[in-house]
Amino acid sequence: MNDKMIDSPTEDGCSLWDVVGTAKAATLLRRMADEGRVPHALLLAGPPRVGKARLALELACALNHQEQDCRQCARIRGGKHADVEVVAPGGLTLEASSDNPRSRVISIAQVRRLEMVAASHPYEGRQRVFIVDPADAMNDDAADAFLKTLEEPASFVTFVLVTARPALLKETVLSRCTRIDVAPMPVAELAAWLSADHELDAEQAATLARLARGRAGWALDALEEGDPFALRHGQIEEIKRLAAQGRAERFKYAEGLVPRGQLEPVDALTAVEQWSAWWRDVLLLSVGEDERVAHRDHLDDLHRAVASYRPADVVRFLIALERSERFLREGVNSRITLDALFTQIPEPREGRTRVEAAV
Repeated sequence: MNDKMIDSPTEDGCSLWDVVGTAKAATLLRRMADEGRVPHALLLAGPPRVGKARLALELACALNHQEQDCRQCARIRGGKHADVEVVAPGGLTLEASSDNPRSRVISIAQVRRLEMVAASHPYEGRQRVFIVDPADAMNDDAADAFLKTLEEPASFVTFVLVTARPALLKETVLSRCTRIDVAPMPVAELAAWLSADHELDAEQAATLARLARGRAGWALDALEEGDPFALRHGQIEEIKRLAAQGRAERFKYAEGLVPRGQLEPVDALTAVEQWSAWWRDVLLLSVGEDERVAHRDHLDDLHRAVASYRPADVVRFLIALERSERFLREGVNSRITLDALFTQIPEPREGRTRVEAAV
């Protein structure tokens, strides 16, 4: 199956299931919706930024589409539909009139409000759809309370849980959901789509597709943030420079990424993701997996790194990077996470100075 896009126009010209990179999962969901057998609780599981949230919205569109009225889908995609709600960390509760953007969890107070809203009939559509994203952000109390809502929902309610870490969900929650895995698309197909639809030359498209590891959402986010190639070049230079610095300079760099008092780890997450991609390439090249390297336009730098670092040290640092990324997503203090990470940057082999290893 071509995994690039499904575009299913309705008789009145509205476009449903206009998704990129998740065609297999979209086909299954579309079939469920067309046959009127969408489970009351779905779990969409897959890597970060692979397209799970977009799929959930498209399902909400399909469940609420009304002939001769495309406004339903437009309002859903724009986050303005009264019957489609995204339940995210720090969202609304019965006591609060505004959300808390600093929260890292979905609280029991949010679930209590969800229970109340879910008991009401749809206001402007046919089906109430609650998208819990990320579902693994529910704390234990919230997850336990959510079980009661999952067990006996009204017929006009559909829950869609979205997560990149299904193992963190309670088994009691998992057992009440129908799971659909959302996988990345083949890198070559993503590159072809990026080249055709986003005016990238073949080399740029291939590079971005490899960096995204087949995740269309990641590639689109990178394009929306500006020039991903210029940004990546700057990040690579920072990686090389940082490897040559002592701890004091590394800690100063961490403070620049996450100033004291700043809670949002967005810049830190972006940096850690880029470092992971770079050091993964160093490891791939060291074991002869040249074709899987993402930074193919920096092969000379990568070969120098391969000659400079022991593969076992690179593996240990990749594990540390993965752990740090998880900590950042879970809301662990960003400065402490980065400071600890920077103490684990691999040391060059004997006979190579830090500066020699970095250039």
